[in-house]
Order: sequence, then C-alpha cells, then structure tokens
Amino acid sequence: MPQAPLTTPRSPPETVGPSPGEESAAGLRLPLRREVLAPPREAHPLPRPPMGPVGHWLRRLERRFNLEMGNRVYPHIPGMRLPYSYQLQRNLVLTVAEVEVRRLPAAFDGTRVLLMTDIHTGPFLHPATLAHAFDRLMDSGPDLILLGGDLTTGSVEEFEPFMEAFRRLRAPLGVHGVLGNHDYYSGHVHDLIPLLEECGIALLQNQGVTLTSKGEHLALAGIEDLHWGRPDLPAALGPGAPPHILLSHNPDIFFDAAWRGVDLVLAGHTHGGQIRLPGLAPVVKMSRYALDEGRYISDASHLVVSRGMGVTGVPLRWDCAPEAVQVTLRCPQERSGF
Repeated sequence: MPQAPLTTPRSPPETVGPSPGEESAAGLRLPLRREVLAPPREAHPLPRPPMGPVGHWLRRLERRFNLEMGNRVYPHIPGMRLPYSYQLQRNLVLTVAEVEVRRLPAAFDGTRVLLMTDIHTGPFLHPATLAHAFDRLMDSGPDLILLGGDLTTGSVEEFEPFMEAFRRLRAPLGVHGVLGNHDYYSGHVHDLIPLLEECGIALLQNQGVTLTSKGEHLALAGIEDLHWGRPDLPAALGPGAPPHILLSHNPDIFFDAAWRGVDLVLAGHTHGGQIRLPGLAPVVKMSRYALDEGRYISDASHLVVSRGMGVTGVPLRWDCAPEAVQVTLRCPQERSGF
C-alpha cells in the first residue's frame, strides 16, 4: 500500500483569514496557523513494558487528583484560566493531511473531516477562548466534525458554561463524538450525555452510523473508552463489512481495528505528551504501543492521533502545541485515475 499523499494548506498561514466572533478572554484575534502532518510511520503491535497493578492504581489516583483539584482547589485560585487560554489562542494549530481510504465511496472523495480531541473544559480554559477557537476552526469548512473524547476534565458541571461554544459546531455530515476517560471520572456520565446531545453532538457508544452523499454511503463507528467505558469492538463495527472510519478516544484499539479491516482510525488521548523535551519522547506516555501523535499505518489501515486541544494536570504545554486535525479523505489513486 503506497503512503497516502499529503495535502498543501489551502492558503498560506498569514492569509487564512480573520477570526470571526467576539474577542476571547486572552484578547487575541490571530489567524489560524496550519501545518502539514508528517508521512505515516509503520505501527508495530509491540507494547511498552506493562505497568500491571501499578498502572491501575495510577489511573485511579489520576481520577482522584482531577476530582479533588478541580472541585476544591482550582476554582479558588484567581486567574487560573488565563495561562492556558492565552497559550491556546497563541499556539493552536490546524494540522492537515490527506489519507487514502481503500474502500471510500467516490462521492466522499475530498471530504474534509475535522478531528478535535481532549478539549478538557474546566478550570484551565475560558469559555470565550474555546468559542473563539471553534470559530477559527470552522473557517476551514469541515464536511464532518468528530470529537474524540475528554470533552470534560472531571465533572459534568464544568461543561455547562461551555455549551454555547459547542453549539457553534455545525457540518453538513453532522457532529459526532465519543467519550474519553475524563468524561467518566465524575461517575455521572449519564448526566453529561444529555448535555452533549443538547449541543447537537451525536454520541457513538459502541455503535455506528451511516452517512449519505450523492446516493453513496460512508460507515462511521465509535467505541467507548478502553479503560473507563465498556468497549465492545464487534458491537461498534456491527455485522457485515467493517466501517470506513472508527472514532476512538484511545489509539491502542488500532491493531484490533486494523485486523478487522477498518480503513481509518481517528483518536486522541495522548496529548502528544503535553510536556516534551526537544528531541526526546513524551514525558508522559499514554499509549501502550507508542502511538503518541501523528500518522501510522499497519497493512492497509491508517491511524491518525491528535495531540488534542486542552491540558490536564498543569495549565501548560511545552514543545507540543495544541492542535485540531483536518483529514481529507481520498479514494486510492488506482481508483481515482490520478
């Protein structure tokens, strides 16, 4: 399978256009910076050393830390939202790439999918900043918007001030999403789901949906979080031919999905490490298979892992800019006649 071609930005970074809407809390009206995603790397199903019981203990400790800090500490610190709101406005990147989808119906050739993951509404982000970021991303003209989980950080209540921002997301093929581990942390995910639906977000919980264009159909599926949800890949993929696209918060589902014939997996969760030292691997490794960010390929299946837009733990990213990813779907060259 040849490597998928990369696309060039539709316009130079300095001419993408002004940002619509009101000024954010950071007071910035910057054009959106674009970058081209690097070519895919071969993915290998060789896990990092297992953490065993320590790993499970650390996950529960992380959940408790987020709940306690988010509910008892951060709300009482003046200006807690300002540092990362400023960084998001300054450094947000729209990363673009074309991906060949081997069974893509011709009607969907050129479809632009906007992937946004790990937004982490909560104590580090101002609602106006997120609304402004969404406005800038909507300028890219997505045909389909996919939200890759971790929309919240630790509680349902922290999402409510951001609902107006999420209502701005609209695309011809809809807005679909999955839940991430942080969305489960409060223990009240059943209260979050109606709020997401009220914002026009169709959740895919171990299920699929068929998108239609010009009489042809694109199969999209979503799976629950691998650690805190109840993931069921066979249920998500459904009977018959596997879906063209699988949306998963955690990228570690990739090899199972590829073995079952899924063409493209879109994921987040890793934050790209969030804190990185130049030239070194991420300080915090969130994928067992080192699927930390970017594009990967296994046989004929592709994976795109976004660094995400938000932060957890500390209101900072270092050498790891926040991003949304625009994936342009392409038919294989031998079918398209290129």
